Amino acid sequence: MPHVLHYDPWLTARSDGFTGLADRLFEELPRPIITEGRKPRADAEERRKLSLKTLVANVMKAALSPSRYVGLAVPLGNGRLTRYDRKDFSADVLRLVIDEARHAGLVAVEKAIFKERRTIVAPTPYFLKLVAERGVSIADLHHLEGRETIELWAGSRRSGGKTPVDYADCEDADARRAQMAEINRVLNGADIRLDNRGCGPIQLVRKFRIETPEDAHTFNGHGRLYGGFWEDLPKDQRHLLTIGGEQVVDLDFAAMFIQLAYCRQGAEPPSGDLYAIPGLEEHRKEVKPLMVSLFFRNKEARRLPNGGKGALPDEWNMARFKAAASQFHPAIIPLFDTNVGFEMMALESEILVSILLELASNGVAALPMHDGIMVPASQKELAVETMRSVSAAKAGRPLPVVEKPVQKPAPNNSPLWCSRAALG
Repeated sequence: MPHVLHYDPWLTARSDGFTGLADRLFEELPRPIITEGRKPRADAEERRKLSLKTLVANVMKAALSPSRYVGLAVPLGNGRLTRYDRKDFSADVLRLVIDEARHAGLVAVEKAIFKERRTIVAPTPYFLKLVAERGVSIADLHHLEGRETIELWAGSRRSGGKTPVDYADCEDADARRAQMAEINRVLNGADIRLDNRGCGPIQLVRKFRIETPEDAHTFNGHGRLYGGFWEDLPKDQRHLLTIGGEQVVDLDFAAMFIQLAYCRQGAEPPSGDLYAIPGLEEHRKEVKPLMVSLFFRNKEARRLPNGGKGALPDEWNMARFKAAASQFHPAIIPLFDTNVGFEMMALESEILVSILLELASNGVAALPMHDGIMVPASQKELAVETMRSVSAAKAGRPLPVVEKPVQKPAPNNSPLWCSRAALG
């Protein structure tokens, strides 16, 4: 799917400029067909207005964000309302308003493709002209209270699809929800910019997983954080990120999944690159997902995952890869094919959340990246020490931290590029 913004029903704005824009756009919509002589129902009109206001806020964010979204991905399927849904208007109303906005020339719409993508809504030049006339900016947007930040899902894409689980409130979820509220508060209070442009409100959510909806509703699988625009930002654009006017540094736990596997077994990993499987040293990019896949299956793999075949040298198959990985990492062989990956992912996320909260208590906003963080350059030493101390408390020993380069890509005609090209 192209780089799209995912629709957020809790996104809105309160400025006079935005209110005026929403009112103007509502007047542009075609009038609903009703029985002659009757007036539109007031409650139906209010639902349409709320739906349009939310749609406009989302389309505005997609259009004005420096992240360069091509449009807005909108879920329009009908279903029973759950704790994840906004209750004051439905998918039916949203679908109607999107169609009306399309007829009014405000948005362009690409229909959903079954099991491939959701409906994509993009602003038209006319919509952008009206936004500019009202002087509305991304800084006018904010989140309403009510969005669930602790999500529970059953299944996976590999098992045939993911299903949201409408779990009951409990102390565990409440505690995690409070953690997310603090993380989001700190991030929204920080001056986070991309290419010196504001990026709008931030609302991270944490997604947990169980095997089936009938399983116990627990929060000890997966648990990663999602929703940050920086997560999908190409590496060559990270130099444009600033927090409080400072460029960020990108700090990462080295080979975290394998490190956690060794911690789980109470063993020390070998020195050097843990993904440098003998014979595949030049294929680290392909080795990493293959190694991780060994922890996310409950039976022996007989063939390479999708995308694996052809990425490795011709003489390599899954059996040879697993044998080489086993020889290189004998201490963690008992974890292969045990589907323990989601538990290790949950530990990874617990470490990350604790790091974010510890840094927040010291007045530092950090951008989470699943197995790493980005922080203002002046906070690098504190961040590294926090990552090491928190991982030691959670995993049993401090995990190694590396700094990834965050720099502007060299132009094609620069001496740096030419010297690399000359090397082949």
